Amino acid sequence: MTLLDPLSAILTGAIAGPILVVLYFLKLRRRRVRVASTLLWQRAVQDLQVNEPFRWLRPSLLLFLQLLALALLAIALGRPAIPGGLAASGRVILLIDRSLSMNALDGEGGTSRFDDAIRIASETIDSLSRGTSVSIIAFAASPEVVLASTSDLNAARRALERLTPTDQPDDLEAALQLLGALTSASADESQSPEPASVILFSDGNAEPKGYALAGADVTYRRVGPTESAVHDNLGITAVSIASDFNDPTLTRLFLRIQNALDREVAATVILTGPAGEIGRRAVRIPPNAAGTLGSQSLTFELDRGLSGLVTATIDREDRLVADNTASVIITPASMPRVLLITPSASTDDTSWVLGDFLDEMRFETLTRRTDAALPGMIEADELSAYDLAVFDRVEVPAGLAVPTISFGASVPRYRRQTDESTTDRFTAWQRTHPIMRGLVLDGVRIARTSWFEPIEGAPPADELASGRLGPIILLLTEGRWRRLAVAFEPADSNWPLLDISYLLFLVQSVEFFTFETGSLANTLATTSRPATIEATPGEGQLVLQGPVEITARVPGNTPAGQPVRVSLGIPERAGVYTDTRNNPVLAVNTASARESALTTRDAVSIASRPVTTGSMGEGVREIWHWFVLMATLVLTVEWLLFARRMKA
Repeated sequence: MTLLDPLSAILTGAIAGPILVVLYFLKLRRRRVRVASTLLWQRAVQDLQVNEPFRWLRPSLLLFLQLLALALLAIALGRPAIPGGLAASGRVILLIDRSLSMNALDGEGGTSRFDDAIRIASETIDSLSRGTSVSIIAFAASPEVVLASTSDLNAARRALERLTPTDQPDDLEAALQLLGALTSASADESQSPEPASVILFSDGNAEPKGYALAGADVTYRRVGPTESAVHDNLGITAVSIASDFNDPTLTRLFLRIQNALDREVAATVILTGPAGEIGRRAVRIPPNAAGTLGSQSLTFELDRGLSGLVTATIDREDRLVADNTASVIITPASMPRVLLITPSASTDDTSWVLGDFLDEMRFETLTRRTDAALPGMIEADELSAYDLAVFDRVEVPAGLAVPTISFGASVPRYRRQTDESTTDRFTAWQRTHPIMRGLVLDGVRIARTSWFEPIEGAPPADELASGRLGPIILLLTEGRWRRLAVAFEPADSNWPLLDISYLLFLVQSVEFFTFETGSLANTLATTSRPATIEATPGEGQLVLQGPVEITARVPGNTPAGQPVRVSLGIPERAGVYTDTRNNPVLAVNTASARESALTTRDAVSIASRPVTTGSMGEGVREIWHWFVLMATLVLTVEWLLFARRMKA
């Protein structure tokens, strides 16, 4: 303990102490009184001895209590203080971490780190002297001023109670920038050069880049285990879903699982869909060794046509719950828009061989055009409205910005050759390729032999089927677009009339180019970046129910029938969100390797200097009110003793 104003204490004791003692030395002036009995002399002599000057004081409990009370009051005037309080400042700013790692259940008594941070912050407010100005800033992916500067400590306590954690990663640098703006503005408005006392309540998992602060004295209170502690946590830190490039009908779900422990961990990952469990996989994740977190990738192959909510769950309890699950919402594949190009001048009408079969297939639209209209469509960029172009005996132009299937015509960099004097048949084909899967082509006969020959500089192509003189079905890539080419005309063979192989070939070819897992841009999001969702114009306010409620305004100035994209901001909590009809429309995952590591630090770098946890002792805490209270209690006891003696 120290005295902030020792001179006042010394002067008070030096003046009041002797005065009190002198009062006990003073001799009282008494008047003469005639008495009826000598028995009263004995009491009078005692009073006379007490009040005689220059006589040693006899032991007196009352005098001792009065001196003790005087000493306590003198010390109170000297402003006693103890270490461990805040640095002397008229303004205190509490900086509260709300990030994902603060949800870890490794606090005191099994509580979360966030709960401990709120408790310690509340105790800090209790220790502040009246009149101190308090501000509260909470931060995760972005900072927020929760409480503006106020001297109402009860309002500060209520603001703390309203705070909730998030599943977002933290951005301490953004919080420091906001803090710097606030402290700089306060320094400009105030005439006092005294810096604000800033207290950071965090686990130290943030990684600031040494942002320099002005007008602030920062202290740090770590919550959670020490820096050397081992954290028991497995987390899904990456999730994605995509169709296979070589087989678009095959959808794969990719996961990356991270291990924060210092030993290898075995776990089971369960995949569930709308109809229940899809499958489960056992996985072993390497340990966290030499500061490098162990991780393991995992892939699930999904059934063709699967749609709806799909969730992967780590079947194991650990310190952090939010990163144990990851969800995606697979929307049904949309029907393709197909363009059929036929010759405008043809001596025989055999377009039915291809056109009638396409009519039997399910498309959103099937548009017929002739080769004469094709240049105008290319110039007007009308092909962008189609998912696939089918060319029937029409040469495919180079640089066409759409995938194509062609029959009986050349394709870019590959010239079609024919020999009308001989017949042909399939001699070999790739039976495992998605386009050729399940086809039986042994009985197919081709009236005129046709094959492809590469032009000089032609890129390599995948030969799906070959005849006696060369490849007759090719799959090649031109830029970002793929071309499927059949050398012979369907009408020149018995293939359309033989069995269902021809129809199966058409179906699998169209699916290969157009079958894609529904767009995931609307349904797969993380807590580290803004989420968007498609909505119908005119809905007014969009309300999503989930771990928290998300509301957004839907613009009404969009043309009718045209979906509009609505920004939902950065979701605070991971989970599945549903619309008003209880349909899942948004899946939010954590996907943060740094947060799932649950790292704690005993020191953080703030304002280009390390700040060690527990540095709250830079200031002192005044306790003069304790001494006033003790002096009051001593004087109360002294008065009770004096009253008791008077009665006696």
